[in-house]
Amino acid sequence: MAHDLQANTCRRGKHFSSRGRPLNRSVPNVTRAGLLACCLLLLPISAQTQEGQFEVRSGESLLESGVYYVSARLNYELSDEALEALKSGVALTFELHIELTRTRRFWFDPEIANLVQSYELQYHALSDRYIVKNLNSGGQNTFATLFSALNTMGRVADLPIIDAALLDPDATYNVRIRAVLDQDRLPGPLRLFALWQDGFKLESDWYGWSLSE
Repeated sequence: MAHDLQANTCRRGKHFSSRGRPLNRSVPNVTRAGLLACCLLLLPISAQTQEGQFEVRSGESLLESGVYYVSARLNYELSDEALEALKSGVALTFELHIELTRTRRFWFDPEIANLVQSYELQYHALSDRYIVKNLNSGGQNTFATLFSALNTMGRVADLPIIDAALLDPDATYNVRIRAVLDQDRLPGPLRLFALWQDGFKLESDWYGWSLSE
């Protein structure tokens, strides 16, 4: 089930690794988002107890057949505002940013590669199911619980980032990743609301390691 979300690749031989209730369907989407934004503003502050948190817990790189792959474990916890939006039919977009840089002693580290892996999470009220779509590959899977959906998105396995032939074998490279909730993909009124509400400003710290440590 998680194969559509993860770039799993079967490989043989030696390898090198390093660790480091939607609203009425007849209501237009923009109007629906506006109503949701108003409802969120009216929520009592005391009721907003869950702040939400994105965290990268681990990451590692793997060299196999001349290609570097990245795997990572992340923890996604939604805030009350984000959860309310999701339950009201708003699709949430999660982005995993991956950067590869070359280490220099006396100058800024130049960026060698930059990859964004995006997932869309949506709640389907009629079936009471959560749908996760990989926006890079187009594959999608359905889950019975929010926990299982977030848990699957948090398991990134064997994501190719760069061909080893493009790198200087004598240089040192670093990988870093972070997870972000993309506010730009929220509906207009809700995106405006999110500008001053921390509940939609969900992003993890950068987590990094050496590509060849």
